Amino acid sequence: MRLIRFAPLVAALWAQPEKYPPAQTFPRFLLYTLEGKPFTDKDLPPAAHGRIVVFFDPYCDHCQRQAQLLRENPAALKGIQLIWVSTETAEALRNFQETYLKGLPDTHVLRDKDFKFDSFFGYSVAPTLYVYDKSGKLKAIHKEELPVPRLLQDL
Repeated sequence: MRLIRFAPLVAALWAQPEKYPPAQTFPRFLLYTLEGKPFTDKDLPPAAHGRIVVFFDPYCDHCQRQAQLLRENPAALKGIQLIWVSTETAEALRNFQETYLKGLPDTHVLRDKDFKFDSFFGYSVAPTLYVYDKSGKLKAIHKEELPVPRLLQDL
């Protein structure tokens, strides 16, 4: 196994949840595309019905299952941006995207190569889902797998 896979785990063990409270409004952030280009909140088009930000690990069974749950009902997600963020390698994220996220509308996969996600969105473990309404207000945080109908209740 590669040691880099354990870096997020070690960071999470040393992180202090109270130091990183959840962002109550959709935050400003700097993450990276899978090609390594900077990507900020300003690069996102307006979200018609809201945004769901998923902090994930491509090797996590629960994260893979969450992606499958979302793929079961893509039509219900129309107008909702899905933003998947991980600290893993671009190659691992591409593989996850091709395997688990095909067919999902308005989906962005971003890399947190600087390990700053917690400071943008709040303390997170994989998977953590942040649900923001269309005005950018935080409606819910989930640290479990949820089917689409349950997620849509938050919006």
